[in-house]
Amino acid sequence: MLEKRNFKVNKTIDLGRGTVNGQGCGPVSKMRYGLFPMSYNGCEMIAIYNFLLLEGMENPGLAEIAREMYPKSGVLLGVFGSNPYLLHKYFDKRHIFIDRFFNLDKFFDHLRYSKYGIISFWNAHHPFKGLHTVCVEKTDGGIIVYNRSNKKEEPVLYKDYHEFVDKARFMCGYLLK
Repeated sequence: MLEKRNFKVNKTIDLGRGTVNGQGCGPVSKMRYGLFPMSYNGCEMIAIYNFLLLEGMENPGLAEIAREMYPKSGVLLGVFGSNPYLLHKYFDKRHIFIDRFFNLDKFFDHLRYSKYGIISFWNAHHPFKGLHTVCVEKTDGGIIVYNRSNKKEEPVLYKDYHEFVDKARFMCGYLLK
């Protein structure tokens, strides 16, 4: 029920073209997920949105992704965002074949064949900020991370993945099969 009310508001917000970065900035910060604005808890939906966009797949839009994901993966009315281990349900429903990884090195070994992926990890040095989920891209120059920060409206380039995530904080990752 809450997802329907949020959808009514969210579908009126124009995100423009391109990837969504800086979930605490711009139009996306006005969108809602559960009881909260997406600036607080929308990273999983934004990661799915960016992933579909970058892969050139059918993308129903962030409002629709949030409406569909909320009943399946929302945790405690959005207080804890979404369960990153359940993102595969979105892809399964669309017959998008993905692999889920629980090992950081294996994920990044396979990323070189996929180019784009989604990873979830615990925030470093911020135990009360919980986890974060992002879309990543493998390039010759390193790893581009989309929606890396609440306040950075551009993707962030890292020389390698060790600069932003380590084995202890990695939760799971998704890549196309």
